[in-house]
Amino acid sequence: MVKLINMVYQNHSKPTTSNTGSSYIPESIEMNPFSSNQSFVLYLEPIYNPVLQIYQNVITLNCVPAGPVSNMVSHINLPKLSPFQQATPNYDGSNCVFVLLRHPVSKIGSGNSAFKWNGAFMGSDDIPSVFSYLQTHGYIVDTSTTTMLQTGAVVVGGVSDKRFSGNRRMIAMVTFHT
Repeated sequence: MVKLINMVYQNHSKPTTSNTGSSYIPESIEMNPFSSNQSFVLYLEPIYNPVLQIYQNVITLNCVPAGPVSNMVSHINLPKLSPFQQATPNYDGSNCVFVLLRHPVSKIGSGNSAFKWNGAFMGSDDIPSVFSYLQTHGYIVDTSTTTMLQTGAVVVGGVSDKRFSGNRRMIAMVTFHT
């Protein structure tokens, strides 16, 4: 069965069922070839914790990854780092980001309730432990792609133009293998 989440609708058409009863995708609908979360990027990003009133460097991700680490990822709404931050023309109206939380997430809670706990977010001191976890749970830290992206002319990270952020620094590109 085709997952509708990863489809782009064109001409407002909907998938239909063929006379054999199986689902198929009409020509007016395409699968998004970039929607796979098998690969993802880890960043170290400064955030402002409004509950504890402190700045923290936390591990953020560009998406919810495939595999078991997804159970430690939460989607939170980040406040501005400064009242002087201004939205760019590309600002999408949302300041949500995926963050890596400590385990067990069930005790921390998901979403913005994580701000209440001083040690809820994984940070720079946790990077060796995160790499160890990833490598023992079917993930590969793609060192060649990471090096290429970190040393190339195009900055992967930095300040986002789609949301309010600080200067994100790319930690690594990671791929999940089943």
